[in-house]
Amino acid sequence: MAIIGVMGSGQEEWAEYAEPLGAWIAGAGHDLLTGGGGGVMRSAARAFHGTPGRRGRSIGILPSEPDPIHGHAPLPGYPNPYIDLPILTPFARKPAGAPLAELSRNHVNILTSDVIVVLPGRHGTLDEVRLALRFGKPMIGFGPELDFQAMPAELRTTGDFGTVTAFVADALSRR
Repeated sequence: MAIIGVMGSGQEEWAEYAEPLGAWIAGAGHDLLTGGGGGVMRSAARAFHGTPGRRGRSIGILPSEPDPIHGHAPLPGYPNPYIDLPILTPFARKPAGAPLAELSRNHVNILTSDVIVVLPGRHGTLDEVRLALRFGKPMIGFGPELDFQAMPAELRTTGDFGTVTAFVADALSRR
């Protein structure tokens, strides 16, 4: 099974893009990987989780905070209820402006994904796009073009769902 990473806003759900994408990933028999929180992560995982007959798992890569008993504990709101496999990392949320080389759960998100679909987001999403470019991961942006203006020019974007699914299928055929 391929792992399809869906990255995007932790606040805005972008349901008109994330839900059909999550359902398609489930129907195609792939695993879904997100950051396990709210916004796009919850919307894609909810659609994935609710797809009848799915074989894959919804994987959530979780940020944490120090915990005196367990060492680390998920941040409040993590994982969302649609995550089948929560993976707790020892990383907090990466602050805006932190150096790209600074290790974070974003590295886990990108390096674990076979193909990445990026929905609009802010500094965390921008960090993931930069990491995907750095590590040569196949990636496409999905959503309104104007909402990707802050992203690197190398990120190919589209608002067309068929273009996204064709990109993912083509990228997976080249693995």
